[in-house]
Amino acid sequence: MSMIASDNGGTPIPKLQNGVYTAVSSAMIDLGVQENEQFGKTQRKFMMIWTILGEDIEIDGKKQPRTINKEYSFSLHEKSTLRKDLQAWRGVPFKNEELKGFDLTTVLNKACQLQIILEEKNNKEYNNIAGIMSLPKGMKVEGLADTYFFDMTNAETWVNYCRVPNWIKDKIKKAKNLETTGFDKHIKEYDEMMKEQEVKENNTNTDTEIIAPDDDLPF
Repeated sequence: MSMIASDNGGTPIPKLQNGVYTAVSSAMIDLGVQENEQFGKTQRKFMMIWTILGEDIEIDGKKQPRTINKEYSFSLHEKSTLRKDLQAWRGVPFKNEELKGFDLTTVLNKACQLQIILEEKNNKEYNNIAGIMSLPKGMKVEGLADTYFFDMTNAETWVNYCRVPNWIKDKIKKAKNLETTGFDKHIKEYDEMMKEQEVKENNTNTDTEIIAPDDDLPF
């Protein structure tokens, strides 16, 4: 199977105001088979991430492109959110042949317009995607230089796991198909490697105490 559909602890990042923004899909991340406690079932999910053009944010003194994401199930059922959004994005309905198996990576690094709204929940503000639209006729947007996708069932893409944001990694670790795909071993190796790297960095940054010899005291 492949990509086929049948905490920032620092300063809070300012939210986008309500409006329509031009964006390019910059990452597609397989979340594996996730349990939906509300409906008592499991579904294979993935996360689509868009880079919003012309909207940068500053994190730890560095400017970075602003992104927004949305979670989907791998379903093109007529009532599915994925089908509705893809048809609005592409500007055309799906053909029967496409509904048998649509390669999601074909929309990676493609531009669209996002209707973004500012919502409040539990006294916190969130930006959410209210709608996706194709670009206005005649409008052209260049793709991004560096996009990626991660597919748990495709070992060739596992190298991109290191690029996945930590909060999404936490979701992936809860997937029910980690063992059947063999990705559980990759996660273990990756986490061990990151721990070793952290220890090395800590040892390198530790100040060494300088002690003068007894026979050479300065006073």
